Amino acid sequence: MSMIDCTVRLANTSDFSAIASLHAASWRTAYKGILPDQFLGDGLETEREAYWIKKMSALKEKEFVLIAESKGEAVGFIAVLDKPENGIDAFIDNLHARPDMKGMGIGERLMREAAKKLAAGNRKSVYLWVLVGNTAAEGFYLSKGARIADTTTVVFGGSEVLQRRFVWDTLDPLL
Repeated sequence: MSMIDCTVRLANTSDFSAIASLHAASWRTAYKGILPDQFLGDGLETEREAYWIKKMSALKEKEFVLIAESKGEAVGFIAVLDKPENGIDAFIDNLHARPDMKGMGIGERLMREAAKKLAAGNRKSVYLWVLVGNTAAEGFYLSKGARIADTTTVVFGGSEVLQRRFVWDTLDPLL
């Protein structure tokens, strides 16, 4: 696949719907067969929009959401939270690209821009969680220099599922 030309900027309140739509579409693709079909059904966009309205209005000083756009259309986003854990400085709460554009460099670009912003804030490491079975995401993060730190059980979408923590002990592979 060819790489897409996109711009990345800080998300704002006018982006709630686009982020919710991207989030729902990404979950439906990535989590099909992992989470119940009912959870991934028709109400997911509405639920995600309510989630993002609340989440973005509660962002703390060191937290941010970046959105990638191509030709004026949202094609991906990343949300980084100030949740240090086990000596790791920050938490990537979400990274999603439009499902039909995966493999076109959107996730990589968002990770790089987020890493630059983290480094500018003197944060040196980051982690995220991936549901076991989301092999595309696992492969992507490993290819970007992450290591698997641990695996836990979590209730997600009404089901008990396994999740793995991926850690970058240094931001260098992402920059």
